[in-house]
Amino acid sequence: MHESPVDLGNEDDSALPFAVENRPVRGRLVRLGPVLDDILSAHDYPDAIAMLLGEAVLVSILAGSSLKFDGRLTIQASGDGPVSLILADYASSGGVRGYARYDQEKLRKLDGASADLGQLMGKGRFAMTIDPGNAAERYQGVTALSGSSLSTSAVSYFASSEQLPTRLNATIAQLTNADGQRTWRGGGAIMQRIAGQDDADADWAHATALFDTIGADELTDPLLSGGSLLYRLFHEDGVRVFDPQKLHKRCPCTPDYLRSILSQFPKDEHDSMTEDDGRIRMTCAFCSKDFFFTPDEITAK
Repeated sequence: MHESPVDLGNEDDSALPFAVENRPVRGRLVRLGPVLDDILSAHDYPDAIAMLLGEAVLVSILAGSSLKFDGRLTIQASGDGPVSLILADYASSGGVRGYARYDQEKLRKLDGASADLGQLMGKGRFAMTIDPGNAAERYQGVTALSGSSLSTSAVSYFASSEQLPTRLNATIAQLTNADGQRTWRGGGAIMQRIAGQDDADADWAHATALFDTIGADELTDPLLSGGSLLYRLFHEDGVRVFDPQKLHKRCPCTPDYLRSILSQFPKDEHDSMTEDDGRIRMTCAFCSKDFFFTPDEITAK
């Protein structure tokens, strides 16, 4: 734990927990750089899709980084619009991944990157699933997609499913690096009221008034550390920050794992999957990496 936060949270791809002094408030601040760029660039998504998926990745980290056990938290949004599925997954080890499914023809009819959640996904649902692992029972809460962003839907989820007052801000941007390349960055913050503090309405109102002044440029500015941003917000009250958690891109696709999936299909289906070069191609939906197997490799013991 650190009382002076200014120099902390100055590294990309990290989640920085914090607490406001003498107020029933806890939260996390997330900064994403190369990890987010890797996730979004793997599929060459249109800007509108990349921004929506990037927001989902941020929300999964902001919500999941509070887990007190080894497990996973998954954000899944589905709708009847051009984007039918947004999936983001956070593991307590700090690993994240994300995937989007969309209809290119329907997307072309929209107004590019300015399209909001309603235009992109239409009517649908927002689900948050917590998987503790170790064969423990999973928990899932569901709410309707609402507002103009996934962040708004997440706040509605916390209010309806967990009765937990929450503020959440997530921003995705494309910046130009020193080499002149456009790269994706993201920044987000979540603040929640500690349960059981029923007599602290004024404290919560005070903290949210400060939190709501966060600018999108502050969340994605590579020169502004997370600690500096938190100090800028809460220096009059005092803010404590805790050791940041490093984040990394996580994808379970390995040759052995994919081979085990293929081995569950009948041999005649292997034949129909085989391409002209005699190999079966499997492409990971998350990282877009191709894996190749011969039918003999799949059936070999």
